[in-house]
Amino acid sequence: MSWLKRIFDNRHRRARAAEGAGDWRRAASIWAEAGELERAADALLHLAERTADLEERLEAWHDALRWLPEEEEDRREEVERRMGMAVLEDARNRGATSSEEKRRLAEAAARLERFDRPSEAAEAFEVLGRREDQARCLQLAGDVDALEALLSETNEADERESQLRRLLSDYENALRYGARLEARKALREASRIAPDERSVSELLRRLESRMPPSARVGLSFGDRRIRVVGRLPAVVGRGDDVEIRVRGTSVSRRHCEIALGADGALVIRDLDSRNGTLVRGLPVAGEIQLTGPTEVGLGDDVTLAVAPSGRSLAVEVRGGFDRGLRVVVGEGALRVDGIDASITFDAGWAVLTADAGHPLLLDGQTCALPVHLLREDRLRVGDVELEVSE
Repeated sequence: MSWLKRIFDNRHRRARAAEGAGDWRRAASIWAEAGELERAADALLHLAERTADLEERLEAWHDALRWLPEEEEDRREEVERRMGMAVLEDARNRGATSSEEKRRLAEAAARLERFDRPSEAAEAFEVLGRREDQARCLQLAGDVDALEALLSETNEADERESQLRRLLSDYENALRYGARLEARKALREASRIAPDERSVSELLRRLESRMPPSARVGLSFGDRRIRVVGRLPAVVGRGDDVEIRVRGTSVSRRHCEIALGADGALVIRDLDSRNGTLVRGLPVAGEIQLTGPTEVGLGDDVTLAVAPSGRSLAVEVRGGFDRGLRVVVGEGALRVDGIDASITFDAGWAVLTADAGHPLLLDGQTCALPVHLLREDRLRVGDVELEVSE
């Protein structure tokens, strides 16, 4: 447009007025309408430099590129670099977590690499976790030290990833065949080498939430429910912190205690209970040795039928809220009547071992080794189906 036409062109005056008012986008629109495309681009570049909002800046730069002539190669490249640097700076400050932020940063990284800013491109690819692209850009930048550090870190990360896969495979195999102690050990090690891997911590949390209380496990089979306690001495009472919980109106929180006496025989002691402990109808003073089937009274409304055998004792609750409950308590390999297996405790964890000649299945899978029990386990020993209830 000639200088004379500009003087009399109303659009020229309106564009300058919009610029003076700081309305750069309106000015750009008027310049473009007047055919002044480069001045339209200039107005948009002014807008990009004066706004703090990233979205508005990027939009202004994009629109400026539409109006800048193709022959203005240097200016176009400078706009592209500014766009890339703005997105990178935003990622430095806020990170890039959403899919849209990652997409935008990936475009910025490609733009920076394309327009000769390989160091900044490498930084953007680092935020994105794209190590191969980061290494390529560091090589383009000639940053040997950073490249060597990245390669070393990548090798360590690959080794951790390989180790993590092996540990998770160990966990799955151990869990499948009942070796839960080894399964937990594998998960704990996996959690140590990958503390930010939420799936690993969740697997460990679920596994440990299914562990029965230490030295105690509950079994159900048929219409029977059995509690096995692998600890002596064992306190009997209605409290939550006792080994054998029996509820009744005459039962104290810590009523009596079953233990091994000085000669290794099983004895029972009253723990200063409110209503006393009776053995064969006689109140316990001090301790009484348990020999053969014996009735033990807890106050006047709960009776226990106890049958000692070596260093273990079978207990049946008669009376009170827990009438019918059976408990096996003791040390070493404990036997439950009706099940062709023994239960021991490994670091407080109940372990079931089937007798020779009696197949053991866990969730339908044959187990040749003893099974560390978890809540909700379903097992089959010979012809007996078991469920771990607590």
